[in-house]
Amino acid sequence: MAMVEGLRLRERSASFGGPRTRGDAIFEVLLDAILKVDLAPGAALAKDAIARELGVSRTPVGDAINRLAALGLASVVPQVGSFVSRISPQAVIESSFLRSAAESAVVHRLASTVNRALVGDLRDRLAEQGRFVAAGDTDRFHVADDEFHRFLINSAGMAGVWDQIATARLNLVRIRRLGLPQPGRLADAHTEHGRIVDEIEARRPRRAAEAMTGHIRYAELYLKRLEKEQPDFFV
Repeated sequence: MAMVEGLRLRERSASFGGPRTRGDAIFEVLLDAILKVDLAPGAALAKDAIARELGVSRTPVGDAINRLAALGLASVVPQVGSFVSRISPQAVIESSFLRSAAESAVVHRLASTVNRALVGDLRDRLAEQGRFVAAGDTDRFHVADDEFHRFLINSAGMAGVWDQIATARLNLVRIRRLGLPQPGRLADAHTEHGRIVDEIEARRPRRAAEAMTGHIRYAELYLKRLEKEQPDFFV
């Protein structure tokens, strides 16, 4: 398990731009570390160590941990301590179902009303993702991946859906990160994005929806493998 002292929390904090409160900054830093599995499932969230690393008091750290707990990413045990929540396989399956249902409907709509400008934007995004795959830049690929899905949702005129599936996304992000060591998965994800765009451009709503469903629910295929390989990360 990653130790707080080795996470370069100050550097992470500096990377988040824009005006925000100290509590927001601490929350964002810890959220980033948890979603990237730098703070592994089950890892201790030691308030004193985090506060010392960031040069803040314990109070905003505690507030940030409580926000993480509200999202299901942290567990607070009275008189014991706080920990990164272990992953619930059932929650992953339910999250995958929810996201695939919402996003398959989104691309079905887009394929029914496609225009050249939309396809051009999607092709540009695919090209950018391809460069990240070629460079083996996992972090930047996943940022571009999230932006791709959000762009699809916004383009369908359903911007609020992104926020509504936010918690479902969190349950899948850690699984996605844990599955990255699988050879070729980054390139496969890029290919799946390309297939979705192809079906949108070809005005095939049903096939676009099927491609999106297969892409999102892929996580379920290697969930069992991850449970066997890293059982301490799961409940």
